[in-house]
Amino acid sequence: MENSKNITYLLGAGASFNSCPILKELGEKMVLMARNYLGDSAIDFPNRSISQEDDENLIWNIGYFGMKAIKYGTIDTYAKKLQLNNSRNELNELKLAVSVFFTIWQLTDDFEIKFRGDNYLDDIDRRYISLMASIIENIGKGNNRIKKNIKFVSWNYDLQLELAFKSFCNDNLIWDELSDYLGYRCKDKSSYDLDICHLNGYCGYYKTSNEEQHILDRSKSTELGAIIKEIAFVQKSLRHKAIDFSSHINYAWETSDLAKAARNSAGLIFSQTDILVIIGYSFPSFNKEIDKWLFEKLNGRLTKIIFQDPNASMTFINQLVNTNLTEIICMNDRMDSFYLPYEF
Repeated sequence: MENSKNITYLLGAGASFNSCPILKELGEKMVLMARNYLGDSAIDFPNRSISQEDDENLIWNIGYFGMKAIKYGTIDTYAKKLQLNNSRNELNELKLAVSVFFTIWQLTDDFEIKFRGDNYLDDIDRRYISLMASIIENIGKGNNRIKKNIKFVSWNYDLQLELAFKSFCNDNLIWDELSDYLGYRCKDKSSYDLDICHLNGYCGYYKTSNEEQHILDRSKSTELGAIIKEIAFVQKSLRHKAIDFSSHINYAWETSDLAKAARNSAGLIFSQTDILVIIGYSFPSFNKEIDKWLFEKLNGRLTKIIFQDPNASMTFINQLVNTNLTEIICMNDRMDSFYLPYEF
């Protein structure tokens, strides 16, 4: 419909709660993954290297940075420490560890690491799947796309949105083809008309000297050890500076071309937004400057904000928008599905 409202979803870590570890749990799961692979040799990860084997170094780093995430509260906080200390090499190692961890996480079916309380975590958070079922349309010849009036701006590294979309496509669709139907990859500091904009970057992708590549289809196995061995080459490649993960995992204070591209794209999306749905986002202090800039892009055209989170509060929203121009609804329940405005 030509008069459809433009709907934007702003996603925080809580949006992937049923499928991915968040906040303090992220560090714990990184440590658990490393200990499961390394066995008794992994005690408290005092150093970042234990052998000449790439697979062991790779998984040791995941455990090491998991311990740092636990100590500092979040992995982002430790990344900020490294940036302040100009520890660029270690920051690059951290970004590789984060990217590889989430890639392994989405590929493996390891029961122990994916267990939370009494539940096995979803491979794809079922709420993403339910939402995609409502907003995907067929454009002919078996090809799908997200409705043009619906966009996503996410602070998450994971590819849950992309996986949910992919689950509705041809079973043979590979990651190299996915971006033909779904805009989620930034390529330089220009603005792009993205369907999904990852402000903190996205896992699984890296740059070589002349192109973007990924490790998402590298392993056909779901067994933890097999996956690690298949993608362990990235550790040696990073050491030889043949690949770069730093541009694909970004933090709010960084100024790489891909970070600029993501912010430009997010700004474009917000400037065209009529209805904003905020899900699972805690408005952390690190992101305050970008959040403020994004909400300024709404330019008075916004008609409604829906904040869906168990801890949703008017406090954050009141600081970011003109409440005289905006209808604000806080939803602290109904967490079993993502809110979809009737105007979609």
